[in-house]
Amino acid sequence: MKDCNSIRESLGVWLDGELGRFESESVRSHLENCPACDAERRQLEKLELSLKGILVAEAPRLAFEPFWSALEARINQKRAWHEDLLEWFRWTFTAPRLAWAVPAVILLLLGGLSLESFFPGWRPGAQRNNFASVESIDGYGRNVALLREDETRTTVIWLYHNPEGENESTGETGDTRPSF
Repeated sequence: MKDCNSIRESLGVWLDGELGRFESESVRSHLENCPACDAERRQLEKLELSLKGILVAEAPRLAFEPFWSALEARINQKRAWHEDLLEWFRWTFTAPRLAWAVPAVILLLLGGLSLESFFPGWRPGAQRNNFASVESIDGYGRNVALLREDETRTTVIWLYHNPEGENESTGETGDTRPSF
């Protein structure tokens, strides 16, 4: 069962018949058992009857024609394009909409950047990196080299021999140029 404060808050809705069946029954049973809430209900009913009586008595004297013609003119009035644009910006750039826009932009940027790793050079006018590098050399750096070029996915193993008969164990050096 509801307390008196919640019943008093829902009395107007109950009198208008806008409560559901269960809630309406709960309010009705509370009013039968609570004289204070029932007195509040009677005051609201008296107020409603008074307002209805005044409106019914005064309605014929009111001139509705100026009201309806002003309303029709406002409905038919064309707004300037910049007013529509301003209204669209006000509606679009509210705080809840911007809160979703920031992560969406970040995701789009990350997605665009990740496309580069899957499709190198996918952007129009983008230059591909045609860089070749030596990845490894033997311990002395004289007889073996590994050359890798990423664009064509080519790997070259380069073996060469020094014809001068260089003795690598003694550290003596002869001609340091490789023979091809």
